[in-house]
This record gives sequence, C-alpha cells and structure tokens, in this order.
Amino acid sequence: MARPPGSAIQYSITPLLDYMQAPVVCFYYLGAAAFGLCVLHKAKPISLKRRRLTIFLTLALIFGYITEVLYYFSRSLADAQYTPPQHAAIRCLGSILVWTPLSSSLIRTNDFVWHPFFGAFVWQFFFEAVICLLRGYSLPLDDRWSNIPLGLSVARSFASLLLIIDSFAILLQKKGEKGTDEEGQSLLGGQASGSATQNGTAANGYGAIEQATTDDDEEAPQIPDKELKEQQAKRLQEQGGWYGYLKSFTIFLPYLFPKDDWRVVTCLFLRVVYLLQGRALNLLEPRQLGIITNKLHLGMSVMPWKDIGLWTLYRWINSYGGFGIVDSFADTVITNVAFERITILAYRHLMDLSMDFHTSKDSGEVLKAVEQASSLNSLIELVFFEVFPILVDLFIAMYYVTTLFDAYMAFLILFMGLGYVWLGFVFTTLSQPKRRTYVEKQRTETTTVNETVHNWQTVAYFNRNGYERERYRTNIRSTIMAHYQYYFRTMGGHAAQDLLMTVGFTACCAFAISKIITGEKPVGNLITFIMYWSTMMSPLYVMSYSYRHLSSSLIDAERLLQLLNTKPSVVDKENAQELVVTEGKVEFSGIDFAYDERKQIIKNASFAAEGGQTVAFVGETGGGKSTMLKLLFRFYDVTNGTIAIDGQDLRSVTLSSLRDALGLVPQDPALFNQTIRQNVRYAKLDATDAEIEDACRAAAIHDDIMTFPDGYTSKVGERGVRLSGGQLQRIAIARVLLKDPKIVMLDEATSAIDSGIEAQIQEAFRKLSKGRTTFVIAHRLSTIVDADQILVVDKGEIIERGTHGELLERGGKYCELWTKQTAGTHSSEQSKVGSKAASTKDELLVDITPSDDESDATATASGSNKGDDGGGVERRK
Repeated sequence: MARPPGSAIQYSITPLLDYMQAPVVCFYYLGAAAFGLCVLHKAKPISLKRRRLTIFLTLALIFGYITEVLYYFSRSLADAQYTPPQHAAIRCLGSILVWTPLSSSLIRTNDFVWHPFFGAFVWQFFFEAVICLLRGYSLPLDDRWSNIPLGLSVARSFASLLLIIDSFAILLQKKGEKGTDEEGQSLLGGQASGSATQNGTAANGYGAIEQATTDDDEEAPQIPDKELKEQQAKRLQEQGGWYGYLKSFTIFLPYLFPKDDWRVVTCLFLRVVYLLQGRALNLLEPRQLGIITNKLHLGMSVMPWKDIGLWTLYRWINSYGGFGIVDSFADTVITNVAFERITILAYRHLMDLSMDFHTSKDSGEVLKAVEQASSLNSLIELVFFEVFPILVDLFIAMYYVTTLFDAYMAFLILFMGLGYVWLGFVFTTLSQPKRRTYVEKQRTETTTVNETVHNWQTVAYFNRNGYERERYRTNIRSTIMAHYQYYFRTMGGHAAQDLLMTVGFTACCAFAISKIITGEKPVGNLITFIMYWSTMMSPLYVMSYSYRHLSSSLIDAERLLQLLNTKPSVVDKENAQELVVTEGKVEFSGIDFAYDERKQIIKNASFAAEGGQTVAFVGETGGGKSTMLKLLFRFYDVTNGTIAIDGQDLRSVTLSSLRDALGLVPQDPALFNQTIRQNVRYAKLDATDAEIEDACRAAAIHDDIMTFPDGYTSKVGERGVRLSGGQLQRIAIARVLLKDPKIVMLDEATSAIDSGIEAQIQEAFRKLSKGRTTFVIAHRLSTIVDADQILVVDKGEIIERGTHGELLERGGKYCELWTKQTAGTHSSEQSKVGSKAASTKDELLVDITPSDDESDATATASGSNKGDDGGGVERRK
C-alpha cells in the first residue's frame, strides 16, 4: 500500500516533536515556577472542590500515556516482528515522569501560583494536538479509526484543551477560595501573619524548612525559627524576592573565599580540579573495566596489562589515597579559614553592639548565631560541591547509559530515581514531627538535669532526691519512646528505598542481559553498567535528604545574617577625636532620655561636676539614677541635650577613649570564671602582681584572699558565685583602683559590705576620689555625707541639690529620706532639721521597715559582724 500524503512530514517531524514534548513541558514549568519564586508572585488558595476537575484531567493524561506504553509492550510480546516506535514510547515515558509530580502537587497543595500550570497545559495541548494531526494525517483512512495510539492521542488532546479552559477560568478568578482541605501542607510552614505564598509554599521561611505541624507541643521548640522565618519573609518582600534575598548572603563571600589569601585560592583551585576530574573518572573507571571484559570475551590470549594499568590508575586517582586526600586537605583549610574569619566577624560585631541590644537579646540565639557561623561554609559546600556535581552526574549518567544500551534503560533508572527521591521526601516529612518531639524530650531531659544540679541545695533542703530521681527517669523513658517512634519512621523509609533500589537494579540488569543475549550489546557493557551503578545511585540518597541539610544550613546562616544586620545605636562619629581629660569637669546640659519613646526616663537634667568633686545621686528606686551613669558611659545617646567632659561633647569623641577614662563599680559585679588575680588584672592587662595586691589592700579584700587555700589563684566560679556579695564588690572596687581612671562611678558600691569593712572602703574611696571626679549612687545616705554635691532624683527630674547639711536644713525630700534611715536617733545633725521634720518623726517611725540595703548595718548594730569597729553602731546613735 502506498504511503498516504504527508507521510514524509510525519516521519521527519513527528519523532522530533515526540522527543521534545516532555522536556519542553518540564523545563517551562520549572522555569516559570522558579521565576515566580524569585519575584514572589502571590499565590492564591484554591479549594480541593474547585481543582477536582484539573486533578481528574491530569490523571487522565497519565492513564492515557500508561495505556499507550502497555499497548506497545504487549504488542511487542505478542508479535516478535513488531518493534514499537521508540520516539513514541519515549514521549509516553517522559510525559509520565513530568505529569506524575505535577498531579501530586495539585493533589497535595492548597495555594498556587497558577501561571506555571497554565503554561504547562498550553504546551501540552500544542504538542498533543500537532502530533495527533500529523499521526492521523499520515495513516491510511481504514486505519485511522482503529489505531489505538491515535485514539489515545485524540483523547489526551481533548483533555489538554479542557485543562486550558479550566485553568484559564482559575486565572480570571479575582479572589481565590480559601481551601479548607488539609491534604496539603505548605513546605515553608504556616504563617500567622498572612504573608504571601508561592508555588504552594508560604513565603515565611527558608525554602524547604521543616514542615510545620499543628501539634502545639511539637511546634513549641520551633518558636525561635518561626521568628526568624517571619523576619525573613519581611526581608523577602523588601528585597523583591529570593534573588535579592540570596544575594544578601554574598556579603560573606570575601570571608569564605578571601582573594588576598593565597592558601584559600590555591585550595579552591585544587577543589575545582578534583571536582572536574571526578566527573570524568566516574565514567572512565567502569568503562575501562568493560573494555577489559570485552577483550577477554573475544578470546584475547595476551594479558591486557595496559588496560589493567589504566583501570588501576583511574581507581587510584579517584580514591582517597590519590587526589582525594589532596581535596580533603584543601577542604579542611578552606573550612578552617572561613570559620575563623566568619566567627571573628560575628563576635566583633556582637561585642560592638550597643546596650539596647544586649539588654533585650536572647542570649541562646545570639550565641548560636556566633557558634554556627561555619554553617555558611557548609551551605557553600553543599550547593557547589555536592548538589551541583550530583546534577551533572545525573545528566552524564543518563547519556552514558543510553549509549551503553538504549533510552529505555535510561528511563528505567529515571523512574527508579524519581521513586527513590519521592520515598525519601515522604518518609522524611513523616518523621519530622517525631523528630521534633524527640528533640523536645531531649531538651526536657537536659533541663531537668541542669535544674536539679544547679538547685542541689533546694533539693537537699526539702529531701527530694527520690522525687527528682523518679522525675528524671520519667523524662528519660519519654525520650526513649520518642526516639523509637522517630527511629521506626526513619528506618521504614530506608527499608522502602532499599527495596525499590533492589527491584530497580534487578530490572536494569535483566534488561541489559536481554540485550546481550540477542547479540545487540557486548557483555562488557553489563560489567560497565554494574560498576557504574553505585556512581549513579549514590547521588540519589543525597538528593532525597539534602533539602533538610540545606534548610538547616540556611536557617543557621539566617541567624548570623540577622545578627550582622543589627546595627549599633551608639557609634563613633566620622572623624571622632580622642577624649582628652584635663580637669575632669563633667557637665549635663538639658538632658532628656527615654528607653522607650512612650515613657520619659530623664527630664531636663542639668548639673555640673567640677574636676575632683564628688557628686552623689539619691532617690527612690527607678528614678533614673543609674541611667545617668549609663548616659555618661555612653551606653546610650541622649535624646536631647549634651553631656560634656572638659568641654568635649561625648558624641564627638571615640567610645574607646571615653571608656578608658571612666571607671565603674557596679551594684551587681560579675566576674569571669578565672582566678582572682586574672579578674583583677582585667582592669589593667600589664599590671604586676604587686600592683594587683596593692589594689586589693586598698579595697580591703587582700586579707580575705590570703585566707583562701589557693590565695590569688583561687577560682571564683561562674560570675563569681563562690564569693560573698561583699567580697564580690570589693574585688570590683580593686579593679577600678587598679585601672586608676580619671572619672569614677560607684553604683551602690558598698551595699553588700558590713560597717567594719565599709569604713576601710570609704577611706579607699577618699584616696581614689582625690583629684578625680566621682559619681556615687547610694541608698545608704551615711556613705555620701561628705559629697561635694548631692542630687535628689525623683521620676527622672533633679528636684533638690546641695550638700548634706544644706539639704537637711531645707527639710525636703532628702531630709525625709535621711529621717527614715536614722529614725530613733538624736544626732546633732537631726537637730538641724527643724520643727516640721521633728513633728513627723513619730509617724515615720511607725511605717519604717529596714530595707535590704540597711540589713548589714542592723546586723552590725547587734554585734553579729566580725571586725566591727563600731562605725555602724556609732552611725545608728
């Protein structure tokens, strides 16, 4: 029978279209989806009811392609002379690979950027309709109505047209219906704030972050990550999508791969060379073994030493004993250099941040950001040296396997690989909630141990050893049960993947053997394929689980990026000068300040401290006294007004020179967990042992230190917990004495010191204050009676100022505070108070309860303190 008209066109164009259809549809969808992700196209929810027709039609497409493949397969089995058209079979197999994940996405997801789907439907209809017309036009009339592939193609063309119409209606839909079905979860997790989502994934997180769960217990430990995701979603919007967001990470490249470090450049070059040669040797090694096998199969009688030598050389170069050890060393050098640079960058930035950050930070998150700075290097390693080579290897593998046998073998591997990755994704998703629970149980178990160890005395006081032991055992058992649940889900996934791998390998070998039996391929190709199998399959494991590694690396990098994006609120001005202290005169001029603009802390504060004067701040707690010292230290910048030292505005000098000129004894001193000598030397790093001991003598702590078994080498514990409150404050005083600053600030520096020691400290302070400007905050007013100027601060305002005697004569707020602290005494100073103060004396006595600050003085009056020189008793008289 003569060929019908147009058969030449069919035989030339149709195979090309068959080969092109699946790749064009696939790459269009991936490209459109990636573009939508980068520019943050807003996704809209589409309910399951609304997309049922779309799901049904895509499943019909898959069923049509499967039916056509089965038709070719069954006919080839029934008729040995029949050879299925390879281009048509490949078109069906490729389309099954494309439409299976797309259908799965339509079923499992609720929110969509619909343009990629619409375009894929259009391309599907174009190819299906054109191929259908060409195939039908080339067939004889009597065969057109009975040709099964043609009939299936017509049905698929009609289904594709319906998909275009249905998806076009969805595009025209102004407001998406809110999906109520729960069969799909956003890959990025839910977002309470309702930010944009795209491609079925909410734009509130780090790409493939572990999926959110609805279990409150499981979600609880993820709160810090949720906050990071919300911050990242905001930055995604500000930077116009993922392109701008990922571009922000490029600021780390100079630290990861510094161009000025020849070691890193050399190591990076070696890694790239190893990467390239690895791609080549992955092919050459099994190929060489196949060549040897073919020569032996052909009856070669001479030993193929050359081929064996090449095969050995390829194996050695590609092994750890060859170039592999060089690559490993290069990777170690790059990692260590990057870790040092990134970690120091994060630490320096953290320490340069202002007090407003350090008073509101989450210490755990900040420390984690600094410690996990190396995750950036891990992220680069994963993307460039693991994921990218995997993709290259897969493309090479598909081409090489096709040349070894034919395209059907490549599709066998593709289908198995897709199933392997899909199983890994599904079981990983299923195991994530159990993993969260397991981690939370571990955290609870660790918390229990820490609480009981740190509170051992409380446990002993109440004799609760048995109770705590049972509580800890219960937590351990809960952790073990959670681990079993996580373990079985994870191992179930591994078992399913291994089963699929075994079946797929058997099918591929059976296919290869059939080709060898028929004489189409030599036996060496089978050996090459078996050797090459592990090279093809090892990337599949990395692909199926790499998104978890990628997401965790990205969230760790995000922590660091958020930290580095936090700017200090107090910085040196451009061209700031060094502070030069001559007289030590300090002036506060019209100072206003607020931590929060909704509540003013300091209101129009103005005063001047001449060089060498002692200025005391008194007043009720929360009035703003400590804030004055923080402003002088420039932990914060004033809202209005100026603070000047010897006429130099603090904002015009460097922070380093300012803080070198100041010394502070805080109310709550904190020491490093080092020796006493190291803690005191921290104030002056080049101080001699003699200078340290002299400072401790002046602070009346030397004798106490010498009674310790290890003396000055005694460890003080974390934050100085092994010392008493009085010892802590005296060591803090010794540090300031050693620093010998121009301006001294004492924030309740004697609150934890008994009266006997206080006399010695006051004498040390008099020596320290001589010729220096001193600021004192005191609730114990007896410690500041000799101050040159006393400022009474109430609710951020200076309401009184003057000397001790002047303020008592005035009979105001200071007199009231003094009277409360000295109630019941008849000192000569009280007789100057006046009739008003005397008339309120009995009323004050009724309401007075000794404050914590006065407890030491009370104890001294009762004779309970050692070394009491009577100073405390005399002050109470």
